[in-house]
Amino acid sequence: MSSYHSPHPDGSDVHQPEDPAAEERAEAADRLGEELEGNKTARQEELTHEIYEQLKAGSEVDDIKHLIARLSRAGTEDAANRQRGHCATGGRP
Repeated sequence: MSSYHSPHPDGSDVHQPEDPAAEERAEAADRLGEELEGNKTARQEELTHEIYEQLKAGSEVDDIKHLIARLSRAGTEDAANRQRGHCATGGRP
């Protein structure tokens, strides 16, 4: 059975078994994160920063679900606005 090393948050290496499905999900999440990062609006940036600060201060994900939901709505609305803008200009940004 093959395996790989993953750095532990404290900097040490953790020996973990290889899980192709988990690796594929992680890679897909990374790609999505990069795409979202590149297309983030000012409103999304503010919400992302607020979420980061809350987590950094010790909040649990359950404590900030309302912020995550707001970020999700903002992303959906902003994407729809971009699409409407493209349609209104004949497909050009």
